[in-house]
Order: sequence, then structure tokens, then C-alpha cells
Amino acid sequence: MRLLAFADEPPPADPAELVADNPTDAVITLGDLRPDWIASLGRLDLPRFGVHGNHDGEHELTALGINDLHLSRTQVGEWSFAGFEGCVRYGDGPHQYTQTEATRLARGLPAADVLLCHCPPWGVNDDPGDPAHAGFRALREWVERHEPRYLLRTGTPRLTHARERSAWEQPTWYGSGAPSRSISTGN
Repeated sequence: MRLLAFADEPPPADPAELVADNPTDAVITLGDLRPDWIASLGRLDLPRFGVHGNHDGEHELTALGINDLHLSRTQVGEWSFAGFEGCVRYGDGPHQYTQTEATRLARGLPAADVLLCHCPPWGVNDDPGDPAHAGFRALREWVERHEPRYLLRTGTPRLTHARERSAWEQPTWYGSGAPSRSISTGN
């Protein structure tokens, strides 16, 4: 399965051209993408799905022809994907949730081979000291319970100390079954 993922920053080239130049089975968006950055994705004839970030407006994905995967699941070939949008509430915004709200929502998140999320699970390369970049405890519980093969999420802010940064950038493994990898995009 070849995926092309976009998150947090303007793509280095037109997204449709990137897909044309790189054999891709599906395109994934992980949030905080201005609609004009990814508008060309709507012209593609392949699966396009993702989750909103905390800076996205409501319904931006569906307006661009991208399947909003928040609290739902889709299948591409042999792989299943589920999604959880937004981040821990630190201000106003349509895609921000308290830990309690996220716990309630995560109960409805179906199991999948791959979890897409904007905000990482608690303790997975998050920054608990920064409310905007702390992980969701409910997603951590979901990952431990369902043991997805992969976790795709956006990046967290770069740390200033190389020793700390290298510790945060290591893949995270869960459970006793097949290992899950945390793959970060952006930042």
C-alpha cells in the first residue's frame, strides 16, 4: 500500500502533480491544511480521506471531495483505516475536545489496521506541558485495546534540546501482537 500524506504545511508542489509523479494507492490528509493548498486533490480518481486539524474550518474536507474519516472507517484493498480529528481543547474551535469529550467520542471509533489522527495519543510524541500539543488519553486507550498496525498523525513542535528531540522521534511500539508504528508527518 502506497500512501501520500499531507499535514500542517503547504505541500512542496501541487498535490495532484505529486500523486502523478509518485505511484499512490490513496491520499491521506491529517489536518491543518488550507483548502487552497490541497484543492487539486479533488480532481484525483483514487481514494482520498483524512481528518480535520484544530485550525481547520467545519466540513473543509468534504467540500474538497475528501472523505472525512472522523469516528468512521474505510477500506482500501486489504487495509482498514479509522480516524479521529482535532486536538485537546485549548481555545475555541470546531475540532477541539476536552479529554472527557474525547473519551466519549473514542468509544465510537471503530477498530482498524491504521489510525489517522491529528493529535497523537497521550504519551506518543506529544507535549503534555503544552495544552495545544498534549495527546488524547482516550486515543492511547484505543491504541492499547485495538493494537492498530500503524498510527499516522501530524507532527508535534520540535524540541530545542537534541537529546529530548531524539527520544521523541523514536517509533513507538504497542501490545503483544504485531508491532504498531507511530509515523509522524509535518513539523
